[in-house]
Amino acid sequence: MSSAIPPPVKEELELPTLHPGKSMALVALGLGVYLIYLYHVGFSDIIKSLEEVNPLIFAVGFVLALMGVLFDGLAWKRVARKFDFQVSTWDVFSMYLSYIFLNNLIPSGSFSGETARIYFLEKLAGDSSLDRASATVAGTRIITSVPFFLGTILGLGYLMLNADIPAWALATCSSITLVMVFANVVFIGFCFSNTWLEGLICRIIDGLERLFHIHVNRTTCVSVVRSFHESMKNLTDHRRTLLISTLWAFAAWVSMNLVAFVTFRSLGVNVSAGAIVAVYAVMIFLQMLPLVLPGGVGLVDIVMITLFNAVGVPMHVAVAATILSRLIQLWFLTILGGMATVYLLKKIDRRMLSKGGKRSPLQAA
Repeated sequence: MSSAIPPPVKEELELPTLHPGKSMALVALGLGVYLIYLYHVGFSDIIKSLEEVNPLIFAVGFVLALMGVLFDGLAWKRVARKFDFQVSTWDVFSMYLSYIFLNNLIPSGSFSGETARIYFLEKLAGDSSLDRASATVAGTRIITSVPFFLGTILGLGYLMLNADIPAWALATCSSITLVMVFANVVFIGFCFSNTWLEGLICRIIDGLERLFHIHVNRTTCVSVVRSFHESMKNLTDHRRTLLISTLWAFAAWVSMNLVAFVTFRSLGVNVSAGAIVAVYAVMIFLQMLPLVLPGGVGLVDIVMITLFNAVGVPMHVAVAATILSRLIQLWFLTILGGMATVYLLKKIDRRMLSKGGKRSPLQAA
């Protein structure tokens, strides 16, 4: 470990609060809108398509989804090791599942899941260095965006050259790609600029103090930000780590797209890889937005169906494929993520109790 990495800043981070009643009500709302949409499409044709599913081929999609989560976890683990965070592959896998679970049930532009990753990494590694833990998450987020953008550009290029699709569908995919590129450029700027994030934090503190008439320890906040920036800069010196992490991220991205490919194959339909990549880029973008609906349920499904239909997939097949792929990548992974969250909290509880500590009210809940 390089001696240039700054000393850790000790700060407590809390796990995002989940409101089950509110989340379930919003899920019910999204499903209600979705069912109305499916009613107008025609339930009978959809059911006929679903009856054609080859269960053996479809089962491969579940394995691919789990492999994608594992590969993302390994990309993060490689970065975390360079900051002396020692966690098992199983725990990293569980943390990524928990990340998916909280992102889907607490819509906040994926920050709920990122906060959970930092929280669990600190607790399980026994290191409460908020700045360094945050740097591992931010660094991995930048790394995992690389295959997403390269794949999206290739997918859009394929659609432009080889597919006869409506101009509005192509414009939608292209616009979303540009927005995502811009958002990530801004994110990278906050991660590496010495003034951007510090200035933003100071403005937020000013607003909080005026609004709630409280005093925030500005010195501590600025110290964490500066240590975070130093950690990010030190990460760029580990080129081998960045390369290996990026390769794992590409493997995760391929696995995710293969879920849709396998889903269509289970229905006996061939869809071009370019179309799948382009449509999935839109899905990922919508899931990363702080939408009101958990997991974008209903909204993301309808958009996916519309775009698949626009690139030439028959409507009833597009609906069936969307239902099956979302069953894997939304419902299956969210349920596993909830189980993983319980597992991680219980593991932290056992460690705290073995050291003579007390269970936190959150963990007890």
